[in-house]
Amino acid sequence: MKPMLHTGIAGAMLGATFALSLPAYATLGGNVSSVGNDQLRMHALTHTAAAAASSAYTVHTITLPSGTVVREYVAADGIVFGVAWDGPTLPDLKATLGAAFDRYVAANATRRATPLAVSSDDLVVYSAGHLRAFSGYAYLPQAVPAGVDVSVIQ
Repeated sequence: MKPMLHTGIAGAMLGATFALSLPAYATLGGNVSSVGNDQLRMHALTHTAAAAASSAYTVHTITLPSGTVVREYVAADGIVFGVAWDGPTLPDLKATLGAAFDRYVAANATRRATPLAVSSDDLVVYSAGHLRAFSGYAYLPQAVPAGVDVSVIQ
């Protein structure tokens, strides 16, 4: 191979690595391109992104040091319409749920050893678990892309 071709391939690989390593963690209802500090603040170990078969959304999967996995569902317009988590610890739900966090806390205050379920026209949250086994999801019904079944948020 010619040296110029090696340089071009190396440049392309470096560019792809940089693009894939950019923080992509965002809050529910937030714009994925406007939020970048949460992934760093939560000390995420890995981050991957995969487009859904329908291309209506992308799933960003983030693994935290505790082993908890957070999945963010981002519509084609860049809005995070859903989040899900599972693992031995809860993620930073204030960062994950964003503006919906206060409603989550209020609902959680009335919970008595049962799974938490909040369901309204503008917010759905389900959270369950116990020590070392937490899972849950949240989504904004009005932000779910047309034709996407909310059961994919898990």
